Amino acid sequence: MKIRSERDFNYSVDKAVTVFFESGDSYDMNELENVTQWKVVKEEDFGDRRVGTKEWCAHSQIPKALQPIINPKMLTWFEHSEWNRKTRVYSFTIEPHFLHKQVKCTGKTAYIDKGPNKSGRIFEMTLKVDIPIFGPMLENLVQGILKKNEEQDFILSAKSLDKVYGGK
Repeated sequence: MKIRSERDFNYSVDKAVTVFFESGDSYDMNELENVTQWKVVKEEDFGDRRVGTKEWCAHSQIPKALQPIINPKMLTWFEHSEWNRKTRVYSFTIEPHFLHKQVKCTGKTAYIDKGPNKSGRIFEMTLKVDIPIFGPMLENLVQGILKKNEEQDFILSAKSLDKVYGGK
């Protein structure tokens, strides 16, 4: 399963990435509706890039058909990521705490210059759940949650930019 989303911000790409990755002025990830906990486990800065590991815990309504194989404790994972300042690309690999051999997830978010007061964000992610019969159901469940989170992330990100730059 692949997810792709393109969004625009009414701020330059330099202003956007400064708020999202450099200044600490972006919103707290715990504000996302499906996130119960988010924390930086490790982070190293190498000048042109920052490499890190974050731990995420989520909550969601698990469909009855999936409850025999998925329980709420299983909705925890590590995100291994790299923010590349030169290319303005944030790439990540997800490592679930459970079913790590059956679940493969990678993605990236690219920020592009669209003019002096406009930037674009392109989010792409690939998810594969290799569990007979249940895999496609899990992929569809995750796809719905991720689409909702991406929408909420965009709104919160835009508000962060407005807060820092006063509406433009």
